[in-house]
Amino acid sequence: MRSYKISRTSLALTLLVCMTWSHHALAGTGSELVVAISLDIPPYVMDNANTGLEVEIVRRALAHRTLRFIQLPYDELQTAVERKRVDVSVGVQIADEGAFYSNDFITFANYAISQKADGFRIDRIADLKNHRVLAWLDAYLELGDEFERLFSPESSHLTNYREVADQSEQVKMFWQGKGNVIVIDRSIFSHFTKAMGLSMRGVSLHPLFPPVTNFKVSFRDRAVRDRFNQGLITLCQDRVYRELLNRYHVELLRTVCD
Repeated sequence: MRSYKISRTSLALTLLVCMTWSHHALAGTGSELVVAISLDIPPYVMDNANTGLEVEIVRRALAHRTLRFIQLPYDELQTAVERKRVDVSVGVQIADEGAFYSNDFITFANYAISQKADGFRIDRIADLKNHRVLAWLDAYLELGDEFERLFSPESSHLTNYREVADQSEQVKMFWQGKGNVIVIDRSIFSHFTKAMGLSMRGVSLHPLFPPVTNFKVSFRDRAVRDRFNQGLITLCQDRVYRELLNRYHVELLRTVCD
């Protein structure tokens, strides 16, 4: 068996190389940025993050950089930058000081939706506790204080409340039976409904929540964040942002450009 003597200098260099390799495995090298984005939620993220409204906005706002998208579950996006897993994380809200946050870049329009044939009257968030509700994962954290009080894990109103991680499955469950109420972004619901060969004419939209819910992009680097914000302003000024909304059939009462 051979014996190897390792000097302190050699050991330090070896550790430095390993640390550098580890950093680049997690984050981008050179001009490349590793960008975390959600699993597919058409029309925002589609075709394994090769297209979709969010993908195109980020690509255009950071057109000077090479981007490599990786998809993560929604609950991991919020901390992906802080944990140094990626350089950029798309579709987050301000949580702490461990990242640099962009201006609002995307807007969701959330509704409670029921089938017209059920004839439900739903005028207040409190009315939802009388129905079978299907929401997305962790929706109780994003729809205001009253919704959180009703449907947080500690609530006593969870018997008829269910959160579904896969929003295509969420929409399928809504249509599979009568008496369901789905809480979801209008454009996501419309996309999956039409993909099933069904029509929006068969549903009622109940505007219980704020007209829009905005999301940001988090960055490890302040300068990249600033460049993104400037790119977003340019997309708005040149009306490219509006063109992208139209291309992906996203209808909003108010956008981040307003």
